[in-house]
Amino acid sequence: MKKKKYFLILFIPLFFMFLSGCSNLGIHTTKDNYDATGLVAVIKGKTTKADKLTYTLNGKTKKVKLHNKHFAFSVPVSAQNQTVRLTVSNGKEKQSQSVTVNKIAEIADYTAFAQEYNYYSLLDGVQSDQLPLIAKDGILKYKRNNGTQMYLNVQGSNLMGVAMKGSLSDRNRKANLTKFKASLSLIAQLSGANQKAVIKHFNKQLKHLNESSKTTIKPYQSHNIEFNMDLADDAFYVYVTK
Repeated sequence: MKKKKYFLILFIPLFFMFLSGCSNLGIHTTKDNYDATGLVAVIKGKTTKADKLTYTLNGKTKKVKLHNKHFAFSVPVSAQNQTVRLTVSNGKEKQSQSVTVNKIAEIADYTAFAQEYNYYSLLDGVQSDQLPLIAKDGILKYKRNNGTQMYLNVQGSNLMGVAMKGSLSDRNRKANLTKFKASLSLIAQLSGANQKAVIKHFNKQLKHLNESSKTTIKPYQSHNIEFNMDLADDAFYVYVTK
């Protein structure tokens, strides 16, 4: 009898500790591990009763907007696996869950890449079109003088990937398209790909878009560098990753 009594005394506090650790907020992500989509990994999910959501990565916490209890946010990919901790709350109640963003291979050392890029820009007579030799971690937005918009994912000393944005209307504007292809050719060269083969594939895909109502764009790989195209509204993007 005494043994049962002592068991109950021990069990009751553990039972209430278990209850206090439970949460009805409900946080559900679509995956436990996320791969890169372009330069980032997109983390999606939903919550049932929470009205606030934050995520913590590398010691920094950021807020995320909820839309009808659903959420989606992007994390730049890195050369290491990254743990992202999501926390939902509603008043004093909180619940957390962690997911992993899988690593990818870097294209090059960022500073070395920027130096080469600036050198070729100078050869082209464009002195003001220069990349910074040092960049903070994250997505670096950069616009060339020829109008091409570029995004570079820099993590530590690594260049993880490059995205280039072009206008769909530029497909029928020879001068603008020529400038875009010149930028793409330089990025292909500096990343170690066969620039002539990349431009040939790019031209073929643009021709396919012009002659067909389909929006399927085939990816291309050269010397382990991947080139993917994507359509979004009135723009197209070329993603360069490894």
